[in-house]
Amino acid sequence: MSWQNIRFAEIQSIEKVVAEFYVSCVKYIPNIYFRVKITEDIYGKYSGRVNLAIKNFRDDSPEWVGGTGDSVDEALENSIKNLIDSIESSGKDINCLRDEDFEWSSHEDF
Repeated sequence: MSWQNIRFAEIQSIEKVVAEFYVSCVKYIPNIYFRVKITEDIYGKYSGRVNLAIKNFRDDSPEWVGGTGDSVDEALENSIKNLIDSIESSGKDINCLRDEDFEWSSHEDF
């Protein structure tokens, strides 16, 4: 039996972790890698989750992003694009970002 066919009345969804990528973005986040975790749902669609978020300039709340796609590669590309877009539209001076401008997901969540 495939994992995609497992059904329990108590369980709403199952996603399989199919890939994890380490990404370096020296322009905005020097000397650090962030991670993108890609999962597949039971319908064969892919979702990416990024373990790093830029903090909003108004109230310092993190702007968590991800991406979706019909393949691992598309979900990865969309996740990275959405992170870059969130950094560039954060209202912060992108030429002098500091560690304090970002929030990391907890290790248990990733």
